[in-house]
Amino acid sequence: MSNFEFSSLENRDNTMATKWDKREEIFGSQDILPMWVADSDWQTAPAVKKRLQEKVEEGIFGYSFADQSIYQAVQDWLQRRFDLAVKKDWLIFDTGVVPAINFTLKAITEPDEAVIVQPPVYRPFYGAVKNNNCQLLKNELIKTNNYYQMDLNHLEKQIKESNQQGNRVRAMIFCSPHNPVGRVWQKEELLKLLRLLKKEDIYLLSDEIHLDLILPGYQHTPVLKLLLARDEFKEYRKKVISLMAASKTFNIAGLHTSYTIIESRELRAAYQKAKEGFATGNSPFGLLALKSAYNEGEEWLEAQLKYLEANYKFLQQYIKENIPQIKVTEEEGTYLIWLDCSQLGFEKDEQLIEFMNKNAKVGLNPGRWFGDAGSMHMRLNIACPRQRLEEGLKRIKTAVASLENG
Repeated sequence: MSNFEFSSLENRDNTMATKWDKREEIFGSQDILPMWVADSDWQTAPAVKKRLQEKVEEGIFGYSFADQSIYQAVQDWLQRRFDLAVKKDWLIFDTGVVPAINFTLKAITEPDEAVIVQPPVYRPFYGAVKNNNCQLLKNELIKTNNYYQMDLNHLEKQIKESNQQGNRVRAMIFCSPHNPVGRVWQKEELLKLLRLLKKEDIYLLSDEIHLDLILPGYQHTPVLKLLLARDEFKEYRKKVISLMAASKTFNIAGLHTSYTIIESRELRAAYQKAKEGFATGNSPFGLLALKSAYNEGEEWLEAQLKYLEANYKFLQQYIKENIPQIKVTEEEGTYLIWLDCSQLGFEKDEQLIEFMNKNAKVGLNPGRWFGDAGSMHMRLNIACPRQRLEEGLKRIKTAVASLENG
C-alpha cells in the first residue's frame, strides 16, 4: 500500500491555476469540471515540497544557476531509468520544452524551409514552425482500430515533393511519447524514422517530456539511446536535439524548468546563440525541484504510475459499460486520454465542443486543437483523484443519455 496521497480532492480554485481559474474565460462557465491542461490535480512528491519549503525559509531568491549537483541529478536519472549515459557538456537548462523548440528552430532553419510534424499533435509545435517563418509539412499518423502508427512511406514521398518544390525539409518535431494519442514508440519504429531522417539529412527535435509516464507493458526508448548504440548514426547524432523535463512527471510545470540535450558542440553553440537576448535563466525553485525529484522522488513516481494505471483501467471500463458511443484510443503512455467522439452524431466539431461544455459541463481539449486530424476527438486528463475522474465521466454519461433520448 502506497504511503503517498493521490485521492485527496485538492481545492485549486483561486490559486492562479490555469486549469481551474480560467474556466469561465475558456469554457464560458464556472460550473465546468476542468480535465484539460496537462498538469496533475495532486501535490508533488513530498521530497520536492520539503526542499522548496526549505528554500522559502532561506528568504533570498537571487539569480541562480545549475551547479554540478543539478547536472548530476539529471545524468543519474537518465542512466538509472533509461540506461542512457549523457555527458554534462551536452546538457542545457531551459525554461521549458516549448521555448527550447522555438530556440532550436531559430538556430537551424531559414525562412520557408519545411518542418515536419505528425498530426494530431501538441498544438505549440505548429506555433513554433510559424514563429520561425517556416512551412508546415504535416505527416498525419495512421489510425487503425483506435491505434495510431507513423506513415513513413508517405513521409518519404512528402519530403521529396517539398524539396522539389523549393521548400527544403530542414527539421522534424517529434513527440515521444506522443501527445495526444498516447503512443510509446517501439524501437523498430524509431529506427525506421531515424534512418529516413538520416538519409534525407533532416534535424530531429525529439520532445520527450512525458518520458517517465509509461503504462505497464511498455517502455520508453530515448532516441538518443538508439543513436549512441549504433555506429550508423555516428554523424547523424550531431543533428538530434532531445528535449526533456521533470515537469509532467512530478507536477512542477509552473516552475518552468526543462533540459535540452545536444551532443554536437557546433549545434550547442548555435542554440546558445539563438537564446541570446531572451529571459532564459532558471528559477532556483525550478532547479531545486528538478534535483530533489530526481534524487528523492522515484518511489513517489512509482506510486503515481500505479494510480494512473488504475485510473486508466477505470475509465476504459466505465466508458465501455456506460458510454459505448465514445471509443478510447489505446493508451501506452502519458496521462492524456484520446477519445473518439465521432459516433455521437455531431456534424461539426463546434457542436461537439459545445456539447461537452454546456451539456456535460466538462472542460476537455478539443481534438481540432491538435490539428485537423483531431476532428471529432477530445483529450481528457486522468491525472486527478478517482472521485473527480468518475464525476467527469458521469457528467458525460448523463449528457450522452439525454442526447439519445432527446
